[in-house]
Order: sequence, then structure tokens, then C-alpha cells
Amino acid sequence: MSERPLEVVRQPDGRFLASSPGEVAVEVKSWEDVRRLRGKRHLADHWTDADRLAFIELYGHPFDAWWSQLSPAAAASLMADPGGSVAAEHIEEVKRTLRHESRQTGLGLDGSRLTEETQAFVRAKAARAKQ
Repeated sequence: MSERPLEVVRQPDGRFLASSPGEVAVEVKSWEDVRRLRGKRHLADHWTDADRLAFIELYGHPFDAWWSQLSPAAAASLMADPGGSVAAEHIEEVKRTLRHESRQTGLGLDGSRLTEETQAFVRAKAARAKQ
């Protein structure tokens, strides 16, 4: 099956509209809206870098919902070594929280390590926690 795009574009008035070929554009106001549209028709979302950054600024990072599901101990362990293997005592929790997440965004595990995109997110969280 070929990838069908979900185009997400910032409008001049600041709203974000998402559409796929042959569909009417709808306003998206959260990552949950984007995930729902993406999953409903098995679409892959496409953004310009500027539009994605603006959406993150307004609505948070797409990995925030996943991060909020982690226990404080698991989050601390991941922040201690974002590029290393997930600690044995937290691997099942991390797998469970990732089970329903879309790998399309880069959120996930690659073996026992976080994917590069997830590592970058955790590194940024760790850097902000040190400030």
C-alpha cells in the first residue's frame, strides 16, 4: 500500500488545516487531532519545517503524551542516558507506553534503545530539567 499524505498547513490567520487528496480540509488544534486523522485513513502527515515548529510551539511536542505516561523513575532513567539501552527495570513499561503510538513520527524503540528521534526528545527534556 502506498503512502497517502495528510498535508498539515498553517493558514494566514494562524489556524492549521489538514487534508488528504479528495478530502475536505479540517482544522487541527492538537496532536490528538493529527493522530486521529492519520490513523483513520492510514495517512502519513507532511509538514513544512516552519509549520511543524509553529504547531509544536502552540500545542506541544508530539511525544509529550507518551512522556506523560512514564513513571517518574522510568523518565529519570531515560534522561540519565538517552542514547543507551533502556534499563531492564523499565523496558516493559517503555514498551507498554509505546504500544499504541505511531512509529511514523519516529517515536519508538530500536531493539533496546530509543530511536534517534526519541533520543533527541529525551535529551532536550534532560537539558531543560538541568536548567
